[in-house]
Amino acid sequence: MRIESIPVPPTIDCSPPDKDTLVPVTATVDLGAIRHNVRVLRERAEGADLMAIVKADAYGHGAVPVTRVLHDEGVRHFAVARPAEAVELREAGCGDRILVLGAPFPDDLGVYTDYDLDMTVSSADAAEAARRHGRPARPLRVHVKVDTGMGRLGLSPEEAPGVIARLAEAPGVVLAGVWTHFATADEPESAFAQTQLSRFEALLAELDAAAAEIRPEHVHAANTGALLTIGARTHAFPAPLVRTGIALYGLAASAELHARADLRPAMRFTARVTHLQTVDAGTPISYGAQWRAPRRSRIATLGVGYGDGYPRLASGRAAVRIGGEERPVVGTICMDMCMVDLGPPDTPLARSVEVGDEAVLFGPDGPTMYDVASWAETIPYEICCGISPRVPRRYTDASEDRDARLRESSPSSGNFSPL
Repeated sequence: MRIESIPVPPTIDCSPPDKDTLVPVTATVDLGAIRHNVRVLRERAEGADLMAIVKADAYGHGAVPVTRVLHDEGVRHFAVARPAEAVELREAGCGDRILVLGAPFPDDLGVYTDYDLDMTVSSADAAEAARRHGRPARPLRVHVKVDTGMGRLGLSPEEAPGVIARLAEAPGVVLAGVWTHFATADEPESAFAQTQLSRFEALLAELDAAAAEIRPEHVHAANTGALLTIGARTHAFPAPLVRTGIALYGLAASAELHARADLRPAMRFTARVTHLQTVDAGTPISYGAQWRAPRRSRIATLGVGYGDGYPRLASGRAAVRIGGEERPVVGTICMDMCMVDLGPPDTPLARSVEVGDEAVLFGPDGPTMYDVASWAETIPYEICCGISPRVPRRYTDASEDRDARLRESSPSSGNFSPL
């Protein structure tokens, strides 16, 4: 009996694909730009230490890689909005000081001592909870927030001195800071910002006169806006900190304010062409059929939409850069796609664009994030923070001396694991 050999089937590669390559949209973060920005801000701060704000996943740029770069650049104070954000940084290896800016829940103070976090005290009840929770062996570091006019969190200037005095005498509490936050510092020549600063200065003078033992480790009022509009007076305190967030990422509240400093935008948001079609004049495009081709047109569909953070409100207003030209986004922006008019099909651009080509939604060379914010009737903060987690972040760093700095990093400079 003859037995036929059974052919061995070819090996099937079951290794998972690079999922990022399956996504037609990317946010690329230039860590070299962040290095540049922190140096510009440090020079502006004139000797005051920086507190880097890395809340909301570093304004959408990636909290862990951004914090590592800032640590590499010598930043030793960080701030987030919520304890969970701080825990993420601790578990990634960050050993620097981390302030949680949001108001704490009095029953959840264990996370602050377990993860060695700085806590915001924004009420008398929070202060009493801190006094009860802190122990000399495991002290609780607190920053007292004074509301000088923001109207969001904080003790009144009248209530704050008594609360601060009680905290200063508590054996299980370290008075790590006293701070306030401006409501209008992004507005040049804001009289209200000056009023807030005067209220804060008066409080500090009262504390200074009250008792020698009331000496917070740090005092901080300046944010990015105040640093760029008011300047030195906002950090003319003993052991000052300058809290800076949006400027680290190369942005300011407005393009006009941006022009006051040499900041480099760090994020570039791009999408690839997933489909091309030629349509006749009068053809409707997208939901609502609100846009119709004014002539025979070549239409490119991009794999990006409001589900990725590209705002729907920019429909009919936005433009992208593709093939070296700026072209309008037409029709309603969808959850996962939007359409671009490349022009008549016989033009060089329309003939050259192919499926897979990249379009820039915003970036340093335009359109800018300020453009997108204007089209969406919002501020650049919301645009970068709104980039969805489903969008892959890719990182570049062209700093030539980065490796040398990492090699020369002192063991005493912190224990954040290097990139």
